Amino acid sequence: MPCVETIYQALYAGALDAKPAKCLRMRRPRRRCRQARNPNGRAGLPNIGDRPGSVNDRSEPGHWEADHIIGRANRSALMCLTERVSRYSILITMPNGYAAVDALAGLIEGLEQIPRHLRRSITFDQGSEWAHWADLVDSYHLDTWFCDPHSPWQRGQVENLNRQWRWWFPRGTDLAGIAPAHANHAASVINGQRRRSLDYQSPATLYAALTVR
Repeated sequence: MPCVETIYQALYAGALDAKPAKCLRMRRPRRRCRQARNPNGRAGLPNIGDRPGSVNDRSEPGHWEADHIIGRANRSALMCLTERVSRYSILITMPNGYAAVDALAGLIEGLEQIPRHLRRSITFDQGSEWAHWADLVDSYHLDTWFCDPHSPWQRGQVENLNRQWRWWFPRGTDLAGIAPAHANHAASVINGQRRRSLDYQSPATLYAALTVR
């Protein structure tokens, strides 16, 4: 018995007495070959593999990671920005969701809270919500990096931090109702916790020192 892929190939090749647009759920008249799909994700994105050693080894402050915490039914979100040296985090409410235009607005809100000398770079996954990343480069002169496809763990700091946010904002929560003051309170608690990885200093203490020039 032929496999599903063989049937699809025969259908699109015209070997069967049927038209794809009429008998397939997706109604696509043409199909791109699987081997032709880009295995490296969206073309033209600055890859995390090119990120300088000063970012990777945390020897230089001002490099950030970004991610979203998604609310009920994917209709609302919180954006987290976390600085790699101090582990300091900024939490931004996004009651209208995390489409690309909303993500850009959230990023601008977060970046405006950061001193200019600490806005050096930001690392994303390959989610489509970051589609306006080039606008950040133009406006803030940021270096921008993207994880490899299906590898969000490459910005593991913000991924691990999401577990802490979920204590405050459990899965299934409607994040549209989260007040900025409540988000800031949650961030202040997490930023105030002493950590062994920081020689038992808190992110808030280290970040405050970094902001002084």
